[in-house]
Amino acid sequence: MPTTDATPAPESSAPHVPAFVATTGGHLVQLYLMAPVLEPDRHEDALWITHRTPQSESMLEGRNVAYIPPIHARQWHTVLGRTPQVLAAMRRHHVDTVYSTGAALALAALPAARLVGARPRYIESLARSDQPSLAGRVLERVPWVPVFTQYPENATGRWQYDRSLLDSFEVEDGGTPRPPGRVFVTLGTTRPWQFRRLVERMLAILPPETEVVWQTGVTDVSDLPIDARPMLSDEEFRAEIARADVVVTHSGCGTFMRCLEAGRIPIMVPRRAAHQEHVDDHQEQIATVADRRGLAIMREVDDLSLEDLLLATGVRARPADLTARRHHEEAR
Repeated sequence: MPTTDATPAPESSAPHVPAFVATTGGHLVQLYLMAPVLEPDRHEDALWITHRTPQSESMLEGRNVAYIPPIHARQWHTVLGRTPQVLAAMRRHHVDTVYSTGAALALAALPAARLVGARPRYIESLARSDQPSLAGRVLERVPWVPVFTQYPENATGRWQYDRSLLDSFEVEDGGTPRPPGRVFVTLGTTRPWQFRRLVERMLAILPPETEVVWQTGVTDVSDLPIDARPMLSDEEFRAEIARADVVVTHSGCGTFMRCLEAGRIPIMVPRRAAHQEHVDDHQEQIATVADRRGLAIMREVDDLSLEDLLLATGVRARPADLTARRHHEEAR
């Protein structure tokens, strides 16, 4: 039976396993989708190290999980404080390789992984198309930690390119655009960043007969006329995406990838640091890339309109034919 909270299996039945380490949210979703490719023969037996949330509990049910208390953005002292807990979990589970997509939890796991005999591997998030994240820039300076980018044009210096999750999807015609009967609005859940502007804009443009499901995270909407849920489990979250005609979201990678899995082209609205909605404007990067590929519709809050929702109903995502794409590229 799987163990949880880093409870070790008996010594006699404890072979070496990989570990997947990620902050909850988009980092965890990306690593979860990558795991079968990174470790095709061992991913089901891997140790997962993350924070305890409804998302992680649902997504990793039945897996070996070590839950680590949260590390908020740029809390360096907390990173150092969590490192012994992370190393202890890896040692007890006989981890030999450690993969991470970030964020701060990567800094608690990767630089010290060799102390427990494990090989570290860092894969930068899709959200960072222009330059590495702060975690990536720190790990780039740690010579024994290989660093990988999901964008070929960023493979310079120590950065290597292997693959990108974006290559797994392409856009197709979804039929005649139509008024959406059901809309899923999700704001992300990272503390302390709120995104009230998007809620207020959606209330201004949505027809009153539209059915709306709101996941509002830490955004205070107590004075607004909506039935909000702060957090959904991963199972509930994916079900709402599948049921919705349109998904409107902050530009988080996790939501974006879950939308593509479900065949949805989301409307991505970046949070802005100028409005105290995030630590910086990095959400613009993934929204811009997704929009250019046709895999999302990027809009600023003030520009978002009912016409954009109609547009989103007329396109769909589907798994890409990677074999055909490789043959085409080789023939060029």
